[in-house]
Amino acid sequence: MKKIKIILADDHRIFRDGIKYFLENEQMEVVAEASSGIELLELLKTQKTDIVIMDITMPELSGIEATKFIAELYPEIKIMMLSMHTEEEFVINSVKAGAKAYLPKETSKEELLEAVKVLYDGGEYYSKLISDKFLKNFVKKVKVEQNLQENDSLTVREIEILKLAARGISNKEIADMLSISIKTVDAHKNHIMQKLKLKNTAELVLFALRNKIIEL
Repeated sequence: MKKIKIILADDHRIFRDGIKYFLENEQMEVVAEASSGIELLELLKTQKTDIVIMDITMPELSGIEATKFIAELYPEIKIMMLSMHTEEEFVINSVKAGAKAYLPKETSKEELLEAVKVLYDGGEYYSKLISDKFLKNFVKKVKVEQNLQENDSLTVREIEILKLAARGISNKEIADMLSISIKTVDAHKNHIMQKLKLKNTAELVLFALRNKIIEL
């Protein structure tokens, strides 16, 4: 059976040593190691691998930025994030960059092994912790939107505009995105302000943050 070739990228040597020891006991081959994103990209110029397992927080170049380069230059290489960050923003940005698997650093050896095999076979893998967190956040957002409709009498369109406006998107950009006129956007925003008893855009943003409609 062909050994799965892996490169580890993490700025903590002791962590790399532990992962390497475990993987090589499972008939996998750690062909190289890097302590930064820049070092990893240099390695890939000469070293072939099936999978890169890397951290997000690394000096010189983050794991997410390194992933963008790898996905563009070496699309055949599969990338797994193994990070202490479990916030939605980090997962989404990693996936957008090209990562096909995401696990928290407290994951079990068994789950790490399963993820490597799924990734090698062409699949994608997101840990149960990450999946559960996404589901909980999704349910929260659905409940908030239901409450806005039922208790504050906001329409689906008004909720949509509330989300966009709270992110700092201009009326013209919102109008272009939704294929409506700027006057219509203005009217919707005025209705939103009246219904939620808000005085200005700053209060609208604060309301959206407090109610988890948007996140920093």
